[in-house]
Amino acid sequence: MARPVEYDLNKVLDSAMEIFWQKGYEGVSMAELVLHTGLNRRTMYSLFKDKEGLFKDALENYYSKLSAQKLTILKNNPGKKGIELFFQSFIFKKDFKGCLFSNTMREKDFVSEETYNITKEYFNNVRLGMEENLTQAKEDGDFTGDVKAMALTIETFIHGFHVHGKYNSSKEDSQIIIKNLLSMIR
Repeated sequence: MARPVEYDLNKVLDSAMEIFWQKGYEGVSMAELVLHTGLNRRTMYSLFKDKEGLFKDALENYYSKLSAQKLTILKNNPGKKGIELFFQSFIFKKDFKGCLFSNTMREKDFVSEETYNITKEYFNNVRLGMEENLTQAKEDGDFTGDVKAMALTIETFIHGFHVHGKYNSSKEDSQIIIKNLLSMIR
């Protein structure tokens, strides 16, 4: 008689998310995924079909546990205040991994369009949220610039910030960078 499968799907997805976040899609082998998730290969293939299936689920896990909160901050805090709150957690530290979505954007050629679109959709939503907050900031008299141009600048900044933090672990530097970005919203 076969043993029942014992695993906690949330823990499996968290473990997969962490290793993909640390090493990237292309940098992780199936053997490492088996080791980090605690699943055997057969169960992994049964649950996720292949490495990309697990990666896609790990991206959706990342979105629901971390990235959706950022969008909620923008939505629930209109104007410049929401943008300031959005960036509060942008702090460099030792072993800074950046953003799983920004990291994934660099690996476009290694994943399907459907998987890549998860990250693309998130950044599109960030840009749209920034546009809404900047429009409100303009109505509040806190911003006089071009809403679309600034939203695109912020979106681009986010990608660069996450790359820069991989080799700069200075909390003070990250605070200087964010303060400078926010000073452009006037």
